[in-house]
Amino acid sequence: MNQISKENMDAILSKLDFEKMDGIIPVVVQDIDTNTVLMVGFMDKESLIKTLSTGYMHYFSRTRKRIWMKGEESKHYQIVKEAYYDCDADTLLFKVNQTKACCHEGYFTCFHNNIIGEESLKEKLFEPEEVYGKSKILEEIFKIIKDRIKKPTTDSYVANLVQQGKDRILEKIDEESTELIEASKNNNEDEIIHESTDLLFHTMVLLAYKNINLDKIFTELKSRHEEKTGKK
Repeated sequence: MNQISKENMDAILSKLDFEKMDGIIPVVVQDIDTNTVLMVGFMDKESLIKTLSTGYMHYFSRTRKRIWMKGEESKHYQIVKEAYYDCDADTLLFKVNQTKACCHEGYFTCFHNNIIGEESLKEKLFEPEEVYGKSKILEEIFKIIKDRIKKPTTDSYVANLVQQGKDRILEKIDEESTELIEASKNNNEDEIIHESTDLLFHTMVLLAYKNINLDKIFTELKSRHEEKTGKK
């Protein structure tokens, strides 16, 4: 994709109507070779600038309230080939080279659930766990923990625990560690799984309390693995 100058970038932004949807604009994405509609997302001005300046599709997540690049986890990138806006200047269309598959469920397109017509888009190209792994649930739970701390409610276990302070969180970790040791001594597989889960959960509460993101733990584990095995 040709580099876009600042002047042209400003001109493009000035033509688009971001106000209609409070700062974001819908984006339709097609495969450049087949014209298959891959997905519909949203962009704010910053994510559009990143997309046009890097050549890789970036979006604004309405749930996570942040910009993300398609493929940042899966490595299934979308490389920009063409871009258009509609007659009302309130919707974008991008044509891209899609690496492997667009849908997080493993399909080439997110529109693979048939209502009328042939089910020609149903071929699965990968299993989600191949890309995202079972550890994805940890990130989802960690996000909920942080949300409970940020916006506490009276019926939230996490909020009540955190309000008691660091010492109480550490007491819970100590309790769960002891219970895991006892379950292990008793060779009770169900209890080992249960107590390990409790210990992991309360460890994540401590990390959230300390404002330490979970990805720093993943990075440390990866670094240790690479150091021991020489693999990257």
